[in-house]
Amino acid sequence: MIRIKYQGQIGNRLFQYSLGRILSTELKFGLEAKPIAGFNNTVSYGKRSFLSQFRRPQTLTGHHINLESILSNKTHRLITLAGYFMRYEYYKKYKEAIKKDWLFQPKCFHFCERDISIHIRSGDIWQVHSPRHVHGAHCALPFSFYQSILEQPHWDNIYIVTSDPNDPMVLKLAKQFSAQVQNSSADDDFNFLMSSPNVVLSVSTFSWWAAWLSDAQRIFFPISGLFDPSFRPDINLVPDDEPRYQFITF
Repeated sequence: MIRIKYQGQIGNRLFQYSLGRILSTELKFGLEAKPIAGFNNTVSYGKRSFLSQFRRPQTLTGHHINLESILSNKTHRLITLAGYFMRYEYYKKYKEAIKKDWLFQPKCFHFCERDISIHIRSGDIWQVHSPRHVHGAHCALPFSFYQSILEQPHWDNIYIVTSDPNDPMVLKLAKQFSAQVQNSSADDDFNFLMSSPNVVLSVSTFSWWAAWLSDAQRIFFPISGLFDPSFRPDINLVPDDEPRYQFITF
């Protein structure tokens, strides 16, 4: 039996659910997980078991696990996922199943080919308590990062997706580049990004998933914070097998 104890918010949970499906599929174990809003296929299945049935339960935490070793042990057991598991190598082999089945959702927005959407996340990360309360792995990106992308001459419409339309960077970009601000429910904002033909990521698992699940032609990926493996060696979310990604370092 695979049991998921979700950690964090939607982006974190999508990693946890995907790993649960991988383990369940390969080991042929049942899966126990709460559904994730907006993703109709994130369901439990298989016969529910009780803890007393398992003599040697296994709990996985953190990010780094020996996936090959776990999958090679076919002994029926309880595996509890209580970590974040943010390493792309776990998921790349299963990308077709993840994108087209496990986390599939239909796209609800329509764009022109030369439209671009920017995700800006800040309010719930580094403006929660004071301007000095900054999480090193979730750093804000400089104006020059966006400027270098948006000053390219081929964008027809520029959209900013954010939970805080009054964020200073949102206001500055909207004014300078005549960008339209998208601020709706988390489900709609996720789908908006996922439907976009070109996406600029913030250092956020929310936008990471929306872009990766999308059919976007180009994805601008900042090598910064938790997206920088040299800064967080336990995390590696760099999609190294998709040419549509354009990696930008600082």
